[in-house]
Amino acid sequence: MQKLTVGILAKLSRDGAKDVDLLVHSYYLGRPSPCVVIEDGVNLGLTGGHIESLEQRFQTAVNDHPGYTVHERITIEMETPESV
Repeated sequence: MQKLTVGILAKLSRDGAKDVDLLVHSYYLGRPSPCVVIEDGVNLGLTGGHIESLEQRFQTAVNDHPGYTVHERITIEMETPESV
């Protein structure tokens, strides 16, 4: 069994501004696959996972919010057979 990150959920915060909820996830485990970014319930679309990992895509989404910091973060992992 191995652990794979299948999603990252976070709340971004900035003084005097509305908090932003981000979810970066993938449906395809253990292989290059598309990532989905959802911001405050709005699907921002797919990004090719073969280009960047979920962690890299998450960092890109955070960087799209200058001045915000990650206030809370949950990494969603799943155990899969080695063959996946």
